[in-house]
Amino acid sequence: MEEYNMVAFCTEQTSAEQEYFYSINPMGVNACVVNLTIGQNEQNLLAEKQIKAAKNAGMVIHVSHIARFSTPEEARNEAKFFLTHSRAFNLSEQAIHTLIFTPTVADKTAVELINFFQEILYLNGYRNQDLCVSAQLIANNIIGVGGLHLRPNLTVIDYNRLYPSVAGAGSWIFDNEYLDERQLIAYDFMDFYTKANQLRGRQLSLDSEYVARTGDNYWMIAQQLGIKLTRLLLLNNAKLDDKVVPGQRIKIA
Repeated sequence: MEEYNMVAFCTEQTSAEQEYFYSINPMGVNACVVNLTIGQNEQNLLAEKQIKAAKNAGMVIHVSHIARFSTPEEARNEAKFFLTHSRAFNLSEQAIHTLIFTPTVADKTAVELINFFQEILYLNGYRNQDLCVSAQLIANNIIGVGGLHLRPNLTVIDYNRLYPSVAGAGSWIFDNEYLDERQLIAYDFMDFYTKANQLRGRQLSLDSEYVARTGDNYWMIAQQLGIKLTRLLLLNNAKLDDKVVPGQRIKIA
């Protein structure tokens, strides 16, 4: 049985030692999202070393900004601050710029503020973007993906669960520790972050079955394989909320 490719979300609390990145890459961590900036004036002082170490380990490099804005003006200023530091690293055109939005207090103006931030990046030519939020913000209807101007992959922070509580999440941050390091770690369900460095393709058996991996559900399998959800459920005599366990054989034809 295989698992999904994984993504490391690095912050200033994450190790910048080369050996650490060499150790996590063979375990399926094929991409790294390095935090560059926080708010309007804070930087991750380890970012340069983390990017270099991840590149040396053969990982795909992306970058993130941790939001602190509460007004449209602050959102725009933070976006410009993020862009300034991103440009300094001469990242590839495929690099994804992720907004990490995890405020302690938020209301329904949050979506509007996110739009202001992401539009600044978009207008400056940065089309590959993602949004990372806690599952609680979605559950409480603070963040509604339908209100966003840019359709994100949607990375959801949802610790201590067997599978993410948010249907449709493209990536799932399932833990904030890895190999005894302070490290956000995610499954990349749709290969959004890891597609340029895939080491583990989708697994199909010869009798047209899909072998489930950690984090799978019927919706996710249907999206990945391009199968209508209703057909997939019918083939497996299943309901949408039925659990899928790793190693389970799912009929797809």
